[in-house]
Amino acid sequence: MSFILQRPFLLVFVSAILILFSLPPFSISIFYWFGLGLFFFCLVTKTVLTKRSIFLFFFIVQFISLSWIIQSFYSGGFFYLILGIILIFSLASFISFLNFSIVIFIFKIFKSSDLKFFLLPLSLSVIELLKEFLLGGFPWNPVAIIYYKNIWVLKSLPIVGVYGLGVIIHLILGFYLYAIIKQRKIFSYVIVLMVSLLFLFSFFDKETVENNNDETLNIILIQPNIYESLTEFDVLDNLDKYEKLTQKAISQNLNIDLIIWPEGSLPIDLNNRKGLLNRIGSLLDEGQFMIVGSSAIENNQLFNRLFLIDHKGRINQYYDKQKLVLFGEYVPWVNPLLSQFLNLGMNYIPGKNQSLLNLPKNVKAVPMICFESIFNYKRINKNICQSDLVIQISNDSWFGKWYGPHQHLANSLLRSVEFKKTLVRSTPSGISAIIDKQGNINKSIINDKKDFLYYSYPINKSLTPCSSKLNFIIFLMVTIFGVSFFYVRIKK
Repeated sequence: MSFILQRPFLLVFVSAILILFSLPPFSISIFYWFGLGLFFFCLVTKTVLTKRSIFLFFFIVQFISLSWIIQSFYSGGFFYLILGIILIFSLASFISFLNFSIVIFIFKIFKSSDLKFFLLPLSLSVIELLKEFLLGGFPWNPVAIIYYKNIWVLKSLPIVGVYGLGVIIHLILGFYLYAIIKQRKIFSYVIVLMVSLLFLFSFFDKETVENNNDETLNIILIQPNIYESLTEFDVLDNLDKYEKLTQKAISQNLNIDLIIWPEGSLPIDLNNRKGLLNRIGSLLDEGQFMIVGSSAIENNQLFNRLFLIDHKGRINQYYDKQKLVLFGEYVPWVNPLLSQFLNLGMNYIPGKNQSLLNLPKNVKAVPMICFESIFNYKRINKNICQSDLVIQISNDSWFGKWYGPHQHLANSLLRSVEFKKTLVRSTPSGISAIIDKQGNINKSIINDKKDFLYYSYPINKSLTPCSSKLNFIIFLMVTIFGVSFFYVRIKK
């Protein structure tokens, strides 16, 4: 250990790698405590860490944890690959700079106060909140994600929220730093024991909830294992694959109410293709509906749309994605004419409204497309507490066989548990899944597999109360840092 402590770049590398192994798909939660604890211990004890090594620590964590995005650019060839690397380098650098800046600020203001033991870990929670709103929003991998497989810890999410759990984790880490440095041995042992027990609890059998409902909404998810490309796609070939797998699924299951195809299942303007809509409708019987993810052009504007289609090929309802992915679905400050000249295609336009989907048997569902499922954004979630379940269509095939689909699943799971809603999740290549309101992954189709999934959703006649904790956590963080700042100033 002394060998590592005497070498700053080796220390930050080891700490960063430990944190990365605490994230999905590895999810060794105890490594987060080891990695971050080691880093902050060396920071507050004024070991050999320099400003450069502090920034490097955050950059390694951010760049490697986001590197799966590069896969989506790789399909376009060498030029797009280089562009993807530059974008991820820039995004990781920006987030790392935010982390670095607040750490340096805390050291400057609280260098002689014991408050720094608590505020340094809490600075990571500040950045988590900022990522919800900056650059169009990218709240990826909050610290709560290290416990996404721990059903016992997940029980706290409806009470404290995703960000609230992160604040608790960072506060406990602050208490541990204080206990170690101030040599409060019993206190430090208690914290170590608690963290170890939480880790061990994740290996216990998950809690199951029995279904006593007589009436169910019978759903089929279709996953044809199709991978996206920036340069090659065949709409009719995709449609043929979806049709054959859908027909097979229907033939093996009775009383189907809803069939779900994922985001981008037909990369075309489906809104103006009556023939294709009729062809899709012909797969259904009367009373059955299908959700299809595709594009739609209206008034020369492009939308990422979820269609709800009936057996006659009619668009019963639709939902347009509201939270778009920067540089993935739109390029800022680029007008349509310049965008077409640069061969960037049309920018997607964010949708205006979020209405509940009216599904068979009077089931109300909140629609979410791709990354919308990880936001605590008010416009995305304003109807979620009036819904029965969440239907998320996503296109994680852009991220290939990397860990991106695993992390996206985990992020979506956290939000569904926070709002106590069942999550029905559909993707073209994985990971399609059914996640109950406790966080159990009841059924799933793994990444890189062609299959379908049948699920009977138990219809609940009474809505489960839920609420967002985002505003409270923002207020709490402002209060903690504000009171700490005035306390230090008054004490001086």
